[in-house]
Amino acid sequence: MTDQHFNEFAWGLANSKHSFLWVVRPDVVMGDSTILPEEFFEETKDRGLLASCCPQDKVLAHPSVFLTHCDWNSTLETVFAGVPIISWPFYAKQQRNCRYAYTT
Repeated sequence: MTDQHFNEFAWGLANSKHSFLWVVRPDVVMGDSTILPEEFFEETKDRGLLASCCPQDKVLAHPSVFLTHCDWNSTLETVFAGVPIISWPFYAKQQRNCRYAYTT
């Protein structure tokens, strides 16, 4: 994802006023870092949690909606767990996996 997409997504979460867990891998932003401004953390401190890694099975056991990039492991795990997902694929194989998830 681009730095602009990353920041827009972050501020979308902040402006939604909903609680969230956002697992951000260090390599998620192309060519840039995943550093967010202090204002983002102030805005979301009581309802947002950012992590670089967490147990996927515990996340999928929660009754909330799961946003996924539709990489193969994530797709299989969400289909198996039967959780509602929002897909946001970036690359070719993720597009295919997204179609698979929505047709099964």
